Amino acid sequence: MNQKRGILFDLDGVFYVSNQAIDGGQKLIDSLRNKGIPFRFLTNTTTKTRREIREKLGSFGLLIDEKEIFSAAYIGINYLRSIGSPPCHLLIHDNIYSDYSEFDIHDRKPEFVVIGDRGHKWNYDDLNKAFRYLMEGAGLIALHKGRYFQTLQGLEIDIGAIITGLEYSSGQAAISLGKPNPHFFQTALEDISIRSKKAIMVGDDLINDIGGAQRTGMKGVLVRTGKFRKSDLSYSDVKPDFIIESINELEDILSLI
Repeated sequence: MNQKRGILFDLDGVFYVSNQAIDGGQKLIDSLRNKGIPFRFLTNTTTKTRREIREKLGSFGLLIDEKEIFSAAYIGINYLRSIGSPPCHLLIHDNIYSDYSEFDIHDRKPEFVVIGDRGHKWNYDDLNKAFRYLMEGAGLIALHKGRYFQTLQGLEIDIGAIITGLEYSSGQAAISLGKPNPHFFQTALEDISIRSKKAIMVGDDLINDIGGAQRTGMKGVLVRTGKFRKSDLSYSDVKPDFIIESINELEDILSLI
């Protein structure tokens, strides 16, 4: 693989599932570093800060730098700052609330309702309060619109269902910041100074990872780990450039890309 190329990786479902590592992660990262191939990690995770993500990966034996991680929560902060740090109503995970505290409404009417993962902490009153703000003119920001994710117990519904419900009820379309938003991919590519045509995305999500990357001009490599379901390939127009069993096989195909 030409050293002018670069790689973006998804994390959940590619390097780990729940709290279990997928074999071969650190070996691959060490090899890429030795070959001088730049890479970054893109994750729609909004339940942890970048530091916490790095620490979690470290517990799996995956040693990476915090600056190599681009999360939807991190992108959300940058986006809100770019539009003037408006007052917001936050429906996000407790772990990242302090990072977003500069956008809290305090005693003011929110300009945006911001929604991220909250685990099992959803209830009708919270959703109805957000709905009322939207009906009063607030905008809707989704840190991502994931449909579902893989755990050791099976698939679990993601916040895309909640975002879509609020869009339907309020008649307002959300601004979605995570994958598959092209800006998310482009921000990471700019960080490693790689053009999209010289980059590949490795992920387990056909729509958010592969489809989003291809719309940005990248090639997409789908892994058969994590949330991958063979049936997805039959019901989508998105066609991966390559399909591999796991990240253990990535280096075998790099010369073909």
